[in-house]
Amino acid sequence: MIVPEHLAKQCLSAYGLRTPAGRLAATAEEVRNAAQQLGCVCVVKALAPIGGRGKAGGVKLCADPDEAVKAASAMFGMTIHGHIVDRVLVEEALPPQKEYYAAVMVNQDTGSVDVLLCLSGGMEIENLAATDSGAVLRLHTAPGRDLPLHEMRAWLTKAGVDQPEPLALCLTILLRASRDLDAMLLEINPLALLADGTPAVLDCKLEVDDSALYRQPALQMVRDTECTPLEQEAKRLGVSFVPLDGEIGVIASGAGLGMATLDMLRCKGLAPANFLDTGGGISVSMLEGAVAMLLRMPSVKGLIINLYGGINRMLDAAQGIAAALEKCGHERPVVTKILGNQQEEAWALLETLPNVHVCKDVQSEKAVARLASILGVAV
Repeated sequence: MIVPEHLAKQCLSAYGLRTPAGRLAATAEEVRNAAQQLGCVCVVKALAPIGGRGKAGGVKLCADPDEAVKAASAMFGMTIHGHIVDRVLVEEALPPQKEYYAAVMVNQDTGSVDVLLCLSGGMEIENLAATDSGAVLRLHTAPGRDLPLHEMRAWLTKAGVDQPEPLALCLTILLRASRDLDAMLLEINPLALLADGTPAVLDCKLEVDDSALYRQPALQMVRDTECTPLEQEAKRLGVSFVPLDGEIGVIASGAGLGMATLDMLRCKGLAPANFLDTGGGISVSMLEGAVAMLLRMPSVKGLIINLYGGINRMLDAAQGIAAALEKCGHERPVVTKILGNQQEEAWALLETLPNVHVCKDVQSEKAVARLASILGVAV
């Protein structure tokens, strides 16, 4: 789960790291009150669990409460990479003397926990790392191990980092916090060094391992309260769901197949509205709920259902699809590519349904091309 920024900062402030004073606001009146209480130049930030908010207009520096209200009013209701903004974070503006990018992340390739530092923080950090392999410093550590301050300081000094002492202390704390919080990713961008030499966490992305939430009761409560209705429905169904900002609903059996389907949609000029992975189990109720859930999304103009069944009975999947379409009374095209146990029976059922197009070819690209053709997109 991705922890909302204001709560992630609260977690880090408990470790003694400085974070900006801030207030959460859902209305213009609350924004004004928050800015007045802060009594200083403030930053209004759209609360969305995604990067790129600044480029999308979701971060504004405001000199007074009137400017804060104007900035927040423009943010309320905006969509940033599929996330609708309904709250903003109003924070004191802490002017940085220098900005860094810092992160602690689980390295899926090596099994280590890596500490990352880039001396140039802010936007476009991914592009910088791609063009300059030495721009991001990386330190591999053993999972669950605290790194002594002197080792962190020695690593920074060897890398030629100016003022290694405050950064070493901050990175040591971030590593410990990441372990304590069962974080897959703890990203600070920017990590600011203030005029008095104090590091400050100006932005924070905290992604916690869902399977470890039983050890994090406070964060478990956050997930239950912060989830959107669609995310709550996905949790109930037992599927992995991520909203996106396109118009094609996607259901796939497996994360790899799902990601490949998203890529193929993009290549055909279509934009996915979501990522949805059924995982290893497919049932009538799961497919019925998943299809109905996507059809409730007003942005969805068509669906593609891409299933490799394995030992799962594909007739169950087809029955679930049929039940959802019957209840929803839809008119949007649905392209299905279903292969596996009982696939012929599934095809026979789906071919009786209006607006359902059955693709029997093993190549997913043909199913995507068929949907694009139905929607009038040149392929």
